[in-house]
Amino acid sequence: SLPQPTPAKPTMASLVRGVVTELRALATFGKMVWQMFTDSRVYRKMTFLQFMKGVLGIAHEAMTNPGRTCEQVAEACCGKGNFSALNGKVAIITGASNGLGLENARVLMKYGCHVIWAVRNVDKAKQALAAIQAKEGKVAGKATILKVDLSDLTTIKPFVSEFLKLDLPLHMLILNAGIMAPLNWEPSAQGHESMFATNNLGHFLMTELLMAKLEATAQQSEVRVVILSSATASMCSGMDLSQVPVSKDNYNDIADYAVTKAIDAFHARYLNCKYADQNIVTTCVHPGIVKTGLLSHSPGFGRLFFDSLVFAPFRKD
Repeated sequence: SLPQPTPAKPTMASLVRGVVTELRALATFGKMVWQMFTDSRVYRKMTFLQFMKGVLGIAHEAMTNPGRTCEQVAEACCGKGNFSALNGKVAIITGASNGLGLENARVLMKYGCHVIWAVRNVDKAKQALAAIQAKEGKVAGKATILKVDLSDLTTIKPFVSEFLKLDLPLHMLILNAGIMAPLNWEPSAQGHESMFATNNLGHFLMTELLMAKLEATAQQSEVRVVILSSATASMCSGMDLSQVPVSKDNYNDIADYAVTKAIDAFHARYLNCKYADQNIVTTCVHPGIVKTGLLSHSPGFGRLFFDSLVFAPFRKD
């Protein structure tokens, strides 16, 4: 085998950058904890006790999760090299053009699944698909790119209509897209708080409009609905329904993110209670702490979760 290159020695500048990043991450962490005791916009939704219970859950997951990649899971389920295993299966993945959604789309297509990329930016999705094809060659499954903006409810029904025109079954609905902790309250196209609109409302409407197709497919094959929540959902200690979606004056970035992720869990429970006996299984999952573009809206939490030594033991990338 070829000799491995010697790792570059850290320079003083890189050490300083690392220390600065760590200090800034700790400052973000300290501010968040302080607000749990002093800011009603936080402690009414996420108490320190509930936060620590969530942290213990993350620690347990870090110690017990073997950290298998999406590819390794597919190999275990489908058989290594069995790239026709998912032939005839159809999946919709929201947010398929980057991060976890892109990796799910790549692996499902590799094993023969026809993946509907439900994306806001069609050009970006085409570039991502071209990159997959350049790296993997021709994959067994097909990709169909359809435009949707989950934060704008007027785009959901046209997306569903375009999908139904394809006259395909629907075996997997993977509600992956989301945003996390924008620094400031931001309105959706309909004036709702943006996290609630994107993480909850758009996905709920899409699911309801697709339910007839899911039920029809379930007559012939098991159907899965997968909702990407977060361990942050377990940190939500209270929810004032009169403040869902939250008003501008009562907004807090991380506490209201926890609320939206708890709502994801409620959505999954509702679907399971209503449809489990109809061959439709719904799961709500914590994907682990994986560095993606999720925290592009919140550089402080990005440093804390994705770059700091504090959360290094918990990261899966």
